[in-house]
Amino acid sequence: MKFILKSVALTAAAAAVSLTSLHGADWSGWRGPAGDGTSPESVAVESWSTDGPKVAWKTKVGIGFAAAAIAGGNLYTLGNVGGSDTATLWCLDAVSGRKLWAREFPSPLAPTMYEGGPNAAPVVDGGRLYAVIKPTRVLCLNASTGETIWDTDPALELKAQISPWGIVGAPLVSGDQVVLNYGSNGTALDKATGKVRWSTGAKGASYNHPVPARFGAEPSVVVFATNAVVGLRLKDGAELFRHTFGSGYFCHSADPIVRGDEVFISSADEGGELLRVNPGEKPTSRWKHKDYGNFLATSILKDGYLYGFNNCGTKSGAELKCVEWSTGKVRWSEKGFGDQPGSPVLAGKNQLITLSDKGEITVGRISPERFELVTRFQGIGGKTWTGPVLANGRLYVRNGAGELVCFDVGPAKSI
Repeated sequence: MKFILKSVALTAAAAAVSLTSLHGADWSGWRGPAGDGTSPESVAVESWSTDGPKVAWKTKVGIGFAAAAIAGGNLYTLGNVGGSDTATLWCLDAVSGRKLWAREFPSPLAPTMYEGGPNAAPVVDGGRLYAVIKPTRVLCLNASTGETIWDTDPALELKAQISPWGIVGAPLVSGDQVVLNYGSNGTALDKATGKVRWSTGAKGASYNHPVPARFGAEPSVVVFATNAVVGLRLKDGAELFRHTFGSGYFCHSADPIVRGDEVFISSADEGGELLRVNPGEKPTSRWKHKDYGNFLATSILKDGYLYGFNNCGTKSGAELKCVEWSTGKVRWSEKGFGDQPGSPVLAGKNQLITLSDKGEITVGRISPERFELVTRFQGIGGKTWTGPVLANGRLYVRNGAGELVCFDVGPAKSI
């Protein structure tokens, strides 16, 4: 299983909408408003019952593992309804779950070592919706109406190697380009037209999300491919640095994490490594060990510490760990979060929200000294590799079978 990819009525009153917009935050793309798994909102755990927060609504969106995007009161996600070879791109009212529009596209279910369906989360930027239709078709739509602005398949032009799971990482909208983890070390499309601006070769796609960075004066992007992490100049894809990483299955599902001139990479096979990079020079390793390696879930970086799930060398499920960024020292470890949980969410100052691979939701308080369990409840059934999404006082979780559940965890409060 290692070689697997790495997902009521309308608003009650205008005053409630205003309150949410003032204190809540949209989740318009992969890993939230800042792209790092954090939200300025905290969740009102003290108002929940012993069984968890109130369920606002439930619906079914089809088989798949694509996380939701929340923007402008709408929710966007994808799934193959009824196990068909057709992907449905959904736009739902984020408060009520009511369908606003839906588009269907030919897309193979391709249940290779998993249930199949879409994997890449959609992204909303500037009133436009960007989505990957498995395996490699990329769409730009009007986010309000679903009208197509452009529709392209870079594989037809580039003929680059692609895994059985297609493009797994969400698109990165940066400047006037849309960057994909496709091809040897990434491909960029023109944001306005969808035409290929640059590509890096035909071999070696991987399963994570390209991450924006800046090395020196250059806007850059970091792409974690099958056997190396590569820094690229955003404007033309020129290689700034390369560091070999990986053996065996080359299954790199967790995103790289960038802080200044340092980059953290990890996998369940190789463990974790912190690099210091300088364009034009060979990166230097600050530390590397197998005590901390992420698989499906990307870690949270907060105040100089990594918080995330170690799957390297474990035999009894994923371990939630706190790891010092600069040294790699493990500060603490906690079990009981399932085998392959999705990416966690940091809410407010210190509330860590996790979703196990069997649908159990945990909220705990984190610090470099300890993990304090606040609550744990069964939020959804089935396989849940897709991490939770927090937006405007609501928590959204989905399973691979296509059930999507919205919890009222508010009132939304930024702290």
